[in-house]
Amino acid sequence: MALTIFAAGCSTGHQAAAPKHATIPSTTTTTSSPSTTAPVAASWTTYGGSLSRTSLAASFPTVTTAPTEAWTSPDLDGGVYGEPLIDGGQVIVATENDTVYGLSASTGKVTWSDHLATPAPAGALPCGDIDPAVGVTSTMVIDPSTDTVYASAETETNGAVGHQLFAISLSTHRTRWSRDVDQPGWTAAAQLQRIALGLADGHVLVAFGGNADDCGAYHGWVVGVPESGTGALEAYQVPTARQGAIWAPAGVTVDAAGDVYVATGNGSATAGQPFDHGDAVIRLSPALTELSYFAPTNWAQDNADDGDLGSTSPVLLDGGQTFEVGKQTTAYLLDTAALGGIGGQVASLNVCPSLGGNAYQAPDVYVVCPDAGEIAQVKIGPGNTMARGWTWRSPTGGASSPTIAGGVVWSIDLQASVLHGIDEANGTTAYSLPLDVGTPEHFAAPSAAGAMIVVAGSRAVEAFR
Repeated sequence: MALTIFAAGCSTGHQAAAPKHATIPSTTTTTSSPSTTAPVAASWTTYGGSLSRTSLAASFPTVTTAPTEAWTSPDLDGGVYGEPLIDGGQVIVATENDTVYGLSASTGKVTWSDHLATPAPAGALPCGDIDPAVGVTSTMVIDPSTDTVYASAETETNGAVGHQLFAISLSTHRTRWSRDVDQPGWTAAAQLQRIALGLADGHVLVAFGGNADDCGAYHGWVVGVPESGTGALEAYQVPTARQGAIWAPAGVTVDAAGDVYVATGNGSATAGQPFDHGDAVIRLSPALTELSYFAPTNWAQDNADDGDLGSTSPVLLDGGQTFEVGKQTTAYLLDTAALGGIGGQVASLNVCPSLGGNAYQAPDVYVVCPDAGEIAQVKIGPGNTMARGWTWRSPTGGASSPTIAGGVVWSIDLQASVLHGIDEANGTTAYSLPLDVGTPEHFAAPSAAGAMIVVAGSRAVEAFR
């Protein structure tokens, strides 16, 4: 499989044609009795399992034999672009039809659903490649302390495109509140909310880029919405004249102190013009005030070449280091406390064009190389060094964002609809599991909790144990 290098801010994907068998209809919060089977014990409440975006299920039992299919859900009412979440015996997913589903983690049956709004028709947007409608595209986030899941939905109301954040109770399955997150003066139809949601300092973090093909007057934004649903919004706009998308599916990254890290796509500044924060890693305070940034010395060329540094999200490593790699093939190791400004990396390494999300289990980072159908191991340390380890090549030609669980690196071949398990120790193919959920959407990554691996496709969700 060959994956195209996509434009900054893109979501890049499709929705399948009508499903082959019965679809669970959308409802305005329909509940049924939950399964009485013992729930899964562990949780996966945000993209990558943590706000550090490490994509590591640390407590997952060691995998020694091939997992088998535990269940496949009924067909849902749209494609699932976000990573499935797992919490309290439920698997929670959202569709491009603006519907959130709760599935039994034991059986895969739909236990509740909440149809949030009318999604924006694809034809209402100036460009893009999600079809026929754009609804919930990003990965949701759960706050277990309040038993709430937050979902960001693109909507259409009386012909106008908008963006709303919804807070849904995981116990009553009802919407607690919803809030408009559109910013004054922007063109809502040109802004796509693709990057996974985050939590920091009592706020839900909702970040924006543009649609595929980079059309329209969009900017990169981070908007902070109080978890209570009331009070003023916080906002940070990437200071480009245009573009500077924050779009990597793996999400807004947050450290233990609540500081926020984002990576941007190409800006509009050219050689000889002042740096505009395109193709950069930016650190923000919990109040979304800029604290520091990093950009490669060739940032202007990356701007010109659509070389998005921000095609993946920053990953926070042990020892106060941050890892970032984008379309332009160079991986950067940064000092988290002082990102370093232009050319301020502590180490760099040629790896591959990377889009989606990456994974980390000390001391190694696992980088997805979708164009080559590979996962590349990058060894961190000793000290501020990086070196190439093994490279896995997909036996079916494709690879997508990895997740580490049970000593195995899991990656989906999207076109072949196969979940591959890679031996973390030596980079060989350990398992290849056919999927029965329709073609997974671009950048799809499996979730893992307890002893269960969950994959979403274009029409359904499947679990393995």
